[in-house]
Amino acid sequence: MLRTAEHPGRRARLLTGALAIAALLAALMALWQTQFRPLARQDYCWGTWSEEGGPFRGEAGGVRQRVSRESAPGPGRPHGRCTLSWRGGDRGGSGGPGIERRLEVRYDTGPEAADERRAWLAGLFAGGDSPLPDALPGFVTATSGTLVLPESCDVRGRPSVVTLTGSFPDASPARTGRLLLEVANRAAKATGCAGEARPMASPGAPGACAIPGIAGPAGTGSAEPDFETCALAATDAFRWAARFAMTARPRIVALFDGLTGDSPPAPGWRAHGRIEATGALVRADCAGRPTVFTMRTGPGRTGTRADDPRRAFPAFVDAVAGRIGCAPLRSA
Repeated sequence: MLRTAEHPGRRARLLTGALAIAALLAALMALWQTQFRPLARQDYCWGTWSEEGGPFRGEAGGVRQRVSRESAPGPGRPHGRCTLSWRGGDRGGSGGPGIERRLEVRYDTGPEAADERRAWLAGLFAGGDSPLPDALPGFVTATSGTLVLPESCDVRGRPSVVTLTGSFPDASPARTGRLLLEVANRAAKATGCAGEARPMASPGAPGACAIPGIAGPAGTGSAEPDFETCALAATDAFRWAARFAMTARPRIVALFDGLTGDSPPAPGWRAHGRIEATGALVRADCAGRPTVFTMRTGPGRTGTRADDPRRAFPAFVDAVAGRIGCAPLRSA
């Protein structure tokens, strides 16, 4: 009779012990998963790219040592920044530390003050860029790109701009352009200011260029009816002598609002703006379209007519105006 009375108590104690062991095992498993297996995949740059997508795609040796710093845009917050760094591949397949990569994305409107804005715009156009295809309001190189968002994303009358710079596998204007469009679509969606832009064709490859009537170093550039560039380099792309650009794409032209004043750069000009020792900026009406022409000198300046804004810039304006059907912007 005594053994029969004790049996239920023993069973309860055994059950309690089994439950405690199961709980301990579950806790250890959760700890192991937390330490050694990610519970969820990480997304980067405001949720634009997955761990294996975007700039990480193409790393033959895998991606290691990712570091991400983000300030995300959102409703009522029309600005943001994302910086990624990582190591990818390895040198010679030796299992070494790999190649250091970096990418930075910015979403903002730039400064409001005129002088600061001119300097900011010079930075945007710093790469001898090719225009984005399909008349998209932007330009791109293998390592950088700029896209102006639709007017619905303007902030206090200033266009919002998404810029991307970096180094990643298989870098090319086409790949950089796709990454730029992906992150710009994400930024516009996050703030709710615009819909998703259509897929982008591949940008055209830059070709040779020269300033008519001006002897000087060889140049590379791109020419479309509404966007033309020419970059003259005395020795290499990192020591360029001068860069010229024309754009009639309305959203890019809007970046220069308020910067050209109401006076011609010199007597006889049918345009507003200025020509200075280190560069030039004018805005004019060309066949009914507001059009901007720019020039800036660089670290490889030769001191010749080729990079003298007083000589080379008028020659560039004359040549481009003739190609795009624009009435002459200055008298002979």
